[in-house]
Amino acid sequence: MKIKKVLITVLLSILYLLVIFVTIYFIKIYSDKINSYNKVKLKYDNLFKENEKLVSDIKKEEKRKEELETTSRENLEKKESLEKIINKKEEEIKKENQNYTKKVTGKVIYLTFDDGPSIYTEDILNTLDKYNVKATFFVTCSGSLDKYAKKIIEKGHTLGLHTCTHRYNIVYSSEENYFNDLNSISAKVEELTGYKSKYIRFPGGSSNTISRFNKGIMTRLTQKVTEDGYKYYDWNIDSEDAAGADKEGVYNNVISALKNHNYSTNMVLMHDIKVSTKDALDSIIKDALDMGYTFSNINDYTNEVHHRINN
Repeated sequence: MKIKKVLITVLLSILYLLVIFVTIYFIKIYSDKINSYNKVKLKYDNLFKENEKLVSDIKKEEKRKEELETTSRENLEKKESLEKIINKKEEEIKKENQNYTKKVTGKVIYLTFDDGPSIYTEDILNTLDKYNVKATFFVTCSGSLDKYAKKIIEKGHTLGLHTCTHRYNIVYSSEENYFNDLNSISAKVEELTGYKSKYIRFPGGSSNTISRFNKGIMTRLTQKVTEDGYKYYDWNIDSEDAAGADKEGVYNNVISALKNHNYSTNMVLMHDIKVSTKDALDSIIKDALDMGYTFSNINDYTNEVHHRINN
């Protein structure tokens, strides 16, 4: 009997220990699973946050893409609109030049203004407007170009190229330097107006001798600009404003030449940087009109006036 009780006690102890062991085992398994779950959850949470950030970044990029597409579309529309305006203006100018060329009788004056724009350009434009006269401006990269380039075009005048710097020692030092300078003023005019000019005047004219420090440069340049599609214009009437002629002198030099010569193309050299030219212009136009002359700006139908090359 006593042995039986001991045996039962031992069995119960073993069973109790077994229960404790199983409980501890299951608690450990549960704890491991909880830890594993927490790790997976943490990883998932991190992935979720990364995904949210990625989605946010994608949305930002999509928005930025839409904004860029909108800006690009708007710029394209502006470009197309500007091209239409330029093409329309070019057609209008071409038609106006054609119509005007048909009207002229052979007694035609081409007023050309070099070295500007300047502080006198505004008054010169006003005088031209007064008589509805069109003229040609051979411009440089002067400080007033930004102000007047587009205005000159809008008023129906011609913008010609006179090099950017007008510095003889630079432009005539080599063909490369001349074209670099010419390309600078050409690009500037196109940037300001959308108009690419093909009419040029050499500083000092094609007959200048100041370029003789570089033998033959004018012979080479006149050939090259023609090959490149430019038209260059000298003059056959000199107002001599650059030589210091005053208002009366400028007037007399131009009117006397018109009276004493019978040119089919009267290409008048003037400078809109000279106050004497500004002051004499009104009387020159008025009296030339009274003499039966008409005025025109240089266009594709204008005969090129060339000097004899001296270098």
